[in-house]
Amino acid sequence: MERIKVVGVGPGTEDYLTPAAQKAAAWADVLVGGRKSLALFKGLGKPEVVLDGRLERAVAFIKENRDKKIAVLVSGDPGFFSFLAYLRRHFAQRELEVIPGISSVQVAFARACLPWQDAGFFSLHGRNGDRVMAEGVLPAVEAGKKVAVLAGSDYTPQKVASFLLQRGVRGVRLLVAGRLTYPEEKVVAGSLEFMANCPEEFNGCVVLIADEF
Repeated sequence: MERIKVVGVGPGTEDYLTPAAQKAAAWADVLVGGRKSLALFKGLGKPEVVLDGRLERAVAFIKENRDKKIAVLVSGDPGFFSFLAYLRRHFAQRELEVIPGISSVQVAFARACLPWQDAGFFSLHGRNGDRVMAEGVLPAVEAGKKVAVLAGSDYTPQKVASFLLQRGVRGVRLLVAGRLTYPEEKVVAGSLEFMANCPEEFNGCVVLIADEF
């Protein structure tokens, strides 16, 4: 029985697809993934199963089709706030093969020209944002640590900046990166005071990097 390939397809565009990801998709009988990830491989003409947020249905499909070669496509890197943790609850390690990808966080740090091995990482997606901010992001920022936060429409960059300001944080620069690698990519940086009132709209998932001036 073939292992299930869990494939990181990068932050969005073909330029950031790795050769290993392309090879895994070409190998598969069926591609499972979100619409944007699947769109990267339309040219292969493979049967597709769309991941629409109902993860249990994807797992059920995979279990029912273990006789097929299946590649699960995930944006960014599978091991970074992604689908891999959920799959590990349903499949043994020996059943999976993980193909790493370039995460949006890596690209955001590249845009900021900053090293990121010393950063703290947090996600506000599908979580209690205020709790993550209060128990994770805030203590890290107060300790002078570089921080990367995955945010979005439910917890905007303006809200993150306002949260930190209301708790007395000062002297911190916030970089906001959205639609990374796409033609409409947007990167804005400034003080917390500037970002709290920034008129820019960031649709969808964004990466925030907080660092001291």
